Amino acid sequence: MTPLGDDSATRTAKVLSLPTRAAILSHLLCSGPKTVKEIADHFAIHPNVARAHLELMAEAGFLSFETRRRNKGRPAKVYFTWEGEAGALMEAGVEIPAEHARAPVDELEIEVRVLERMLADASHQLMRIKELIEIAKTTRKGGRDD
Repeated sequence: MTPLGDDSATRTAKVLSLPTRAAILSHLLCSGPKTVKEIADHFAIHPNVARAHLELMAEAGFLSFETRRRNKGRPAKVYFTWEGEAGALMEAGVEIPAEHARAPVDELEIEVRVLERMLADASHQLMRIKELIEIAKTTRKGGRDD
């Protein structure tokens, strides 16, 4: 079970709380899919640090990944985002270079996407609170014989 404070809203806040993550998102929008090593090299950080940032961003829904086979060695995990999501990322405060930020077809569309994400986060949080209430009720009843 996921702890109460570890919902998607919290993960979104974690993603946007560090400038490095915002820079990684912007870089992926500009350059396309990258491996952990490529991100680590570009930002001069350890691959484990890059992996932690990328995994958190993927978990929060900002990135996706696929596994690509190579001639030798282990398959590489490649992280990417979509250029069409540039508007949503800008709304979240992530700077996107002007040449990669396409004007949204409809401003209302962006507002709807942001609202949908907020509603999904709130819905998840509400379900978790209801689960905790049920657990508390069951625990209280377990000690009594009604």
